[in-house]
Amino acid sequence: MNESLALPAAFLAGFFGSTHCLGMCGAIVILFEQTGERGSWLRRLVYNVGRLGFYVLLGVIAGAGGAILTRATGVGTGLMLLRLLAGLLVIAIGLNLLFNWSSTRFIEEAGAKLWRRVSPLARHVLPVTTLPKAFAAGLLWGALPCGLVYSAVALAATSGTIAGGGLTMLAFWLGTAPALLLAGASAERLARWKSKRLFRQLTGGVMIAVGLLALMPVRMLLT
Repeated sequence: MNESLALPAAFLAGFFGSTHCLGMCGAIVILFEQTGERGSWLRRLVYNVGRLGFYVLLGVIAGAGGAILTRATGVGTGLMLLRLLAGLLVIAIGLNLLFNWSSTRFIEEAGAKLWRRVSPLARHVLPVTTLPKAFAAGLLWGALPCGLVYSAVALAATSGTIAGGGLTMLAFWLGTAPALLLAGASAERLARWKSKRLFRQLTGGVMIAVGLLALMPVRMLLT
């Protein structure tokens, strides 16, 4: 099943790519500290719950799209196409990690269109002084035009099911959560550890190998 490929790939992409997430989402997390230490941890947690909610929503929509593709092309052909897309996406994400490339930048452009529509709402939730504002900020910042996020969404579509799409984005969120839940020196140490070339190369190599393994059944069907 494609979920067996999408779930670990999404988690690894989120975990090792979350140093990029810190660059894009870190500013909003820092605002929790600026509004006072009391309750900042709870607001940070609620913010990430909101981010999870938006990610899962995107995953559900993407999974539904994959299911429609499967039905439209026939189960056998649809599953083969989804497996092909999943394998290629995992390889692309692996190349990004291995060589610090942006081979999935074209996917980020689709997210930019969504962000332009929702970003004006940000003025209603800043500064993040309450739990409802923290949750709303998580929903909004989940729509940031991040190539990593929308690569995971594309991967969620290859699951071919609504549940699989949602679970794929949950796995991605779990990968990003440690970096965005931590703050200060702890987050910096985690970022330094994950940014080490050896770990990135190892993870990128594993993901490329997994992607190639996923493509083997497709190659056998085409020959």
